[in-house]
Amino acid sequence: MKHNKVFFIFLTIMSLVSLMLFAATGYSYLQEYGPGIVNWGNNVKYGGTLKEVMPWGPQTLNFNPFVPTNLPTHAIYEPLFYVNMLNGDTTNLLGTSYKFEDNNLKLVITTRNDVKWSDGTPFTAQDVAFTFNYIKEYPAIDGYGIWSKISDVQSVVASGDTVIFTFSKPNVALFPFIASQPIVPAHIWANIKDPSTYTNPNPIGTGPFMLKSFSPDKVVLVKNPNYWMKGRPYIDQVDVSYVVSNTTAYLYMLKHEADWSFLFAPDPITTYVDKDPSVNKIWWPTYSVNGLVFNTQKYPFDNPIFRRAISIAIDKNKLEKEVYFGTGGYNPNQAGLIPTQYDWMDPSLEATNNYLNTYNPQEAQKLLASIGFVKNSAGQLVGPDGKVLPPIQLVVCAGCTDFISMGNIISSELGQLGISVNVNQQSGGTYMGSITTGTYDMVIYWGIGGGPTPYYEYYTNLNPAFSAPKLGEPVISDISRYTNPIITESLKEYSQTTDPTVQKQAIYKIERVFLNELPYVSLTNRTNFNIYNESTITGFPSDQYPYSSGGSPGAAIGLGSSDLLMTLLNVHLK
Repeated sequence: MKHNKVFFIFLTIMSLVSLMLFAATGYSYLQEYGPGIVNWGNNVKYGGTLKEVMPWGPQTLNFNPFVPTNLPTHAIYEPLFYVNMLNGDTTNLLGTSYKFEDNNLKLVITTRNDVKWSDGTPFTAQDVAFTFNYIKEYPAIDGYGIWSKISDVQSVVASGDTVIFTFSKPNVALFPFIASQPIVPAHIWANIKDPSTYTNPNPIGTGPFMLKSFSPDKVVLVKNPNYWMKGRPYIDQVDVSYVVSNTTAYLYMLKHEADWSFLFAPDPITTYVDKDPSVNKIWWPTYSVNGLVFNTQKYPFDNPIFRRAISIAIDKNKLEKEVYFGTGGYNPNQAGLIPTQYDWMDPSLEATNNYLNTYNPQEAQKLLASIGFVKNSAGQLVGPDGKVLPPIQLVVCAGCTDFISMGNIISSELGQLGISVNVNQQSGGTYMGSITTGTYDMVIYWGIGGGPTPYYEYYTNLNPAFSAPKLGEPVISDISRYTNPIITESLKEYSQTTDPTVQKQAIYKIERVFLNELPYVSLTNRTNFNIYNESTITGFPSDQYPYSSGGSPGAAIGLGSSDLLMTLLNVHLK
């Protein structure tokens, strides 16, 4: 597998200003925009329909850009900039430039002229200021934590064609999240009084595509004839079909009935690429980890020793070998770091990381006994209250064959400790609902991490602004519901400086708390799962052209959420 050839570059946040260098990417791009817009030359063919197939089952109509869905919302709504989560490369979209001023207490962004919303209304800097003040008014839709207690944003105002963000304390690390926020039209959303539940059936955006039709199993987008980026998009239409499983979607790809899918495929080189190497392509860059997330607001997962016992009772190398065939590499880092971030790992924590990574069911049993959990004569685990531990619900997404396989292995391994585990397959909407409302015991989840440094994983997953104090109250992204004041303060320390030494010390403090508390287990490194059929359409992100991080075409919240947008701006007829 050669997917790890992707050229990853470590960058501190402030170096984002000077990223637009040819040498940083190794391919030609349009200088006006940045590394996300490839210069394919003057002979690119226009027209055609891109056919996607996604294994997420029937969908519910919801084109709200403020909430996570599996619909192609980010083909319609654009952010100010696109920040590639693999390397930090920045591409200009609705914003044309940015700079920090006044000792980093002000961020000044210049917005693009001659842009119209798809209903013909001119786009202005006022729409940008409106969007950010709107999410302040409705915190439930602040998916990037722009107004969280640790963000230190004081105000956002428009002045001419600029938007000025004022901070009470420097927070240069917030820029990628500001950059990634989808911008909405003020003249539409000012009339929406409950944006967290609004389904937005007739989306009006600035993006390259507009909604033509929706049904639970198919979405059709058509080219925006008045799109502002000259010469883009190349394709005329996007058809997204939703099927019930990875297996069904894979058949579409094998039969060349679709051009693009995002799905896990077992042994993809043998089972897909080698079937037709000239057109069957994959790109699986490592960007995150697959996490076994504990609901830390539930017993017994509120006990860190119980959580650590679970970690060492799971053979993570077996998961990688049997489920992913080694494509993500072995021995995931239990602080959640991916291989390109290992230089951020505190060397003094190496032994702890190795301990938590090593498969040792005997040691796991000892840890459990130390907190009063022992087997009875029937081999069942009994808690300190003398009662048999009830069956644990391990939630996985239905149709995600990799997660189902991992769940079955974990169930078998924890059974050796006397723990009964039910692998509960839930369809897309139910799965996400369980995650956000905390109705699960344990869940296998892919939304852990992503970004040029570990800060972005910790900010997304351990920020109290993204959590909830009680079960049933929805979280934004801290699905383990774990927070810690040391971590919160360390996130602030990192964000307020551009000194890499100070930033690294802040990350070290977070890692120490994390490995001691272990709110989730890194099961395997997480790769993106792009599978292409290039018999008709080409120009997808790849090792040669890593113009995006290749994230899921669903409208996730967070860095990488506009990966779909960048792909649709670059693909073209072969």
